[in-house]
Amino acid sequence: MTVEGRIDEELRMKVPVKVGGLRGVTELEAVLDTGFNGALCLPASIAVALGLVLIDLDIVELADGRIQPELVFEGWVQMGEATEQTVDILVTYGEDALLGMALLSLIGASISADLTRRTVQVTLPSS
Repeated sequence: MTVEGRIDEELRMKVPVKVGGLRGVTELEAVLDTGFNGALCLPASIAVALGLVLIDLDIVELADGRIQPELVFEGWVQMGEATEQTVDILVTYGEDALLGMALLSLIGASISADLTRRTVQVTLPSS
């Protein structure tokens, strides 16, 4: 199965995902961030609306080298028609949801990008 995404004007790869918590489900476009080794990072406004469950406090290193504590929440994410995956979710005050390498690894995905056509494909193994 292949999930089709797009490459936006800022050259960010974006793919559609469905995310859920205790109070709801939402569909959104997440930036495929190959520099993020977590599973998923959501804007605080979305995380609160979904009713994600706080499960841990983790120390993380940011891309700029800063080290800081981060609250870790639990929710689920689904790409295409693949099985929902329970994942650790970090929360950001930024506007973009980030889909990281831990999720791609968990589901055994491969990615390919066509910069000329501004498309990205996430290929998931057949179940």
